[in-house]
Amino acid sequence: MVKREIASGILCYQFPPAEGKHFGFSLHVLLDEQTRTALIIDTAYESQASAVRADLTAMGYGLTTAVISHFHPDHIVGLQALPDIEIVGNSRWEETLFQFGSKDELTPFFPTQVATESTRLAFGPFNLGFRPAPGHSACSQYTIIDNSFVHVADNVMTSNEGQDILPWAEFAEIADHIASLELLRTLANRTFLLSHGRTLDNKNTRLEAIDNRIRYFQNVLDGDGAYPYEQATRGCTCEFLHQEWFIQRDTG
Repeated sequence: MVKREIASGILCYQFPPAEGKHFGFSLHVLLDEQTRTALIIDTAYESQASAVRADLTAMGYGLTTAVISHFHPDHIVGLQALPDIEIVGNSRWEETLFQFGSKDELTPFFPTQVATESTRLAFGPFNLGFRPAPGHSACSQYTIIDNSFVHVADNVMTSNEGQDILPWAEFAEIADHIASLELLRTLANRTFLLSHGRTLDNKNTRLEAIDNRIRYFQNVLDGDGAYPYEQATRGCTCEFLHQEWFIQRDTG
């Protein structure tokens, strides 16, 4: 685990990828020095969440709130290591979460507060807003922090070293993902905080990341899901990792 301070009161805990993978886990924490409490954005798995909680406890902070960017297992399972915590998630959370088990099995991951575009959450000195950003999942959302940072969920992913990772969506959801990336372009004056990867603090880098992903998705649509990888990434200025996530339309 590597911990660094992104800005006053904002920490990033970065964990390495699992063996054979390129994506690690970046968990972001907001600190309220007055109440000695902390808010975490995403939780990864239990080992990562436990490590963050232990470090915060050693610093004298208690975790009280988790904002979930979307309800895929690698973002929520860590909640099992964080009992009695408030959980904030997008209003479409059920569409994603219930793909992974029954209601009874998944109860520990239910949000206690539903976030919409009109939701405002104050935490210590920070003010958070939310924007729906479907595509990668139905319930993906951007979390905007003080108009200075935006947590981008998995709509932009890189390795811990900063190499681009191929975006993923179901073929039928590509148009939604493109629209969410276009929305992210309007937020590109803000530093991007990634669930998987390195903080993007250069605007040109942020815009290039968005453009490459839109170009890829648009090529996939133009080819009706039949283009090979090389044609689907034509015009992209990067070589993506995790090419096994390449989207092809299921015509079976």
